[in-house]
Amino acid sequence: MSMIPLVGFSQAQNATKLRSQDLKKYEVKSAEIKYQISGDGDGNEIMTFDAYGWKSLRKQEMTFELYGISSTQNVYEITDGDYVYRLNLSDSTYQLRKDMKWSQQASYKSPSQVSEAILFSMGGTQQPDSTLNGKKCQVWTFEGKAIKEMWIWKGLVMKRRAKLGDRNIVTEAIEINLDINPDPSLFSFPDYFRPKE
Repeated sequence: MSMIPLVGFSQAQNATKLRSQDLKKYEVKSAEIKYQISGDGDGNEIMTFDAYGWKSLRKQEMTFELYGISSTQNVYEITDGDYVYRLNLSDSTYQLRKDMKWSQQASYKSPSQVSEAILFSMGGTQQPDSTLNGKKCQVWTFEGKAIKEMWIWKGLVMKRRAKLGDRNIVTEAIEINLDINPDPSLFSFPDYFRPKE
């Protein structure tokens, strides 16, 4: 089975090109972070990344109740540099978007400076630092946004509090494994997947 190489538009760059320029998205080279989802939703999320964050896989499964009906939300997202592929496993399609906010600043700012600039551009206000899982985190709050609060360590989200409609959702890291060697196949997908029309 051949796999789709995650490359694309001329302005955006894939992970290989960004790393060839020695650019970093996060201060950590590789990790796997497991999250617990609680509040008005129940579920889990896992993020695995390599190449200082330019290659990543995020999987989330959350169950919540809306108007008395239980619903499940599944996210399967692969990032390759500036390209973000959201896969729909039920019909083998994907949606592709470009996210260059990290790479556009990485050539002249450190990963922590880029993270701070992005959070500030999102309307974030930095609060006093706090500790989670033994890691000193920057705490950012947001007014009038779906995301209400984020705890950041080395550019990585350790905790996120969001309000989705009338539901309060908390996503919190419960296990962090650093300096792993993830299987490269995690960051690609079979060639029978097609763009969503």
